[in-house]
Amino acid sequence: MAGGFSAFSADRWAEAFIASCGDDADAAFESFKAMVKAVQRLKQRIAGTDDACHVEEIVRAAMKKAGVDSTGAEIACRTLALLIRRGLFQRSQTLIEEIEKALDRKNGVLIAILETAAPLPAPFKRNLERSIKETAKAREIRLTERIAPELLGGYKLRVGTRVIDASVNSFLQNMAKQFAL
Repeated sequence: MAGGFSAFSADRWAEAFIASCGDDADAAFESFKAMVKAVQRLKQRIAGTDDACHVEEIVRAAMKKAGVDSTGAEIACRTLALLIRRGLFQRSQTLIEEIEKALDRKNGVLIAILETAAPLPAPFKRNLERSIKETAKAREIRLTERIAPELLGGYKLRVGTRVIDASVNSFLQNMAKQFAL
């Protein structure tokens, strides 16, 4: 199915976008997100070559008016037009998520998710971030905290595919397994 869902591979599109942008990748990504948001606000459904040409004209006029003249903005504009031409604009949010992940990898940013039964003190979180950063040799850590009362206490930390479960719930489940006959 040419141009349809089966032909869309967000991770490959993201890598191609970043490779095309070179050093302008971060700025191009911001331009792309802004362009997608603007197109999403349009009242009509966006699909096909005619819409792509129309949107590209609008985006180029806006870029010119704003004085934006960068390689990154140009690539963002072309990527948006290509998505529309191929009938894939509805997948733009997925592409944005994949570009963000790929840029994080490229820029040495590590995503960590901390689940706790109750909010943890700021000093604990700062020490945890510092420890993860040093251990993983990451340039930056993005720590997201989620409250999960079912943990009962302690925490569960997810960094990439690794999980450290230091929760009371996990401790109790392991004890129950050891005493089960």
